[in-house]
Amino acid sequence: MATNGNSEPLTYYEQNQSFNAITSWLHSLRYRRIVNVFRDVARRLPRPIKVTDIGCAHAKLFAVLDAEFSVDYIGVDVDKTFASIVQRRYGHRPNFRFVESSALDALVSERKPDVVVALETCENIPEHDVVRLIEKIAELRPTLFVCSVPVEIGPAIWAKNVGSWMAGYVRHTEYTWRETFWAGLYQLDRLPPHETGHKGFDWRWLAQTVRHNMRIKELWYFPSRLVPAALSTSVFIVAEPR
Repeated sequence: MATNGNSEPLTYYEQNQSFNAITSWLHSLRYRRIVNVFRDVARRLPRPIKVTDIGCAHAKLFAVLDAEFSVDYIGVDVDKTFASIVQRRYGHRPNFRFVESSALDALVSERKPDVVVALETCENIPEHDVVRLIEKIAELRPTLFVCSVPVEIGPAIWAKNVGSWMAGYVRHTEYTWRETFWAGLYQLDRLPPHETGHKGFDWRWLAQTVRHNMRIKELWYFPSRLVPAALSTSVFIVAEPR
């Protein structure tokens, strides 16, 4: 049976992210990149970095950062099923805390963070709430806001959904093949309005919302910065206050 770093069986969510060598590698890229981002932050801050992780799920980010940096971490998620898992894995750590709350409520009520992180999260939040969330983050003026989201438009979605179908993976099942076809042609008006999943999500809208409120410092396309967005699996954004 596959296990995580804590020798516990992988949850269904974690099994999907490590479904095969390709999916595991693709999901690992954002963590590799964020370590490089935090190295720069650590050079500038002579104290533990206060991190707020929005949509933390199993708090894998904490494990990644805690292995290399001095961090004071708060993980936030509305899904109460994650609470017992993360408390069992990391609740004994003095620099770890989990908050079962919406992202906006947590940012209003918790301490001012140095870095706000949202990895594969914003696509799962209603867009009107994402606008309020980005505005609040900009108001707090953290050193950095870091987020990653999947590419669900352009030819990339054809490759992702066909590849998912061929591998027996689950990601394509959110779409009909007709919806996959039109999303690949950027015709999102032919899909249902985006709600809280992947279908109908446009990363360009999120980037523009961030750009209106902060300065985008870095924009990376995965799996390679040399690959255009139309052929990328996900986008990684690093923003800072103006």
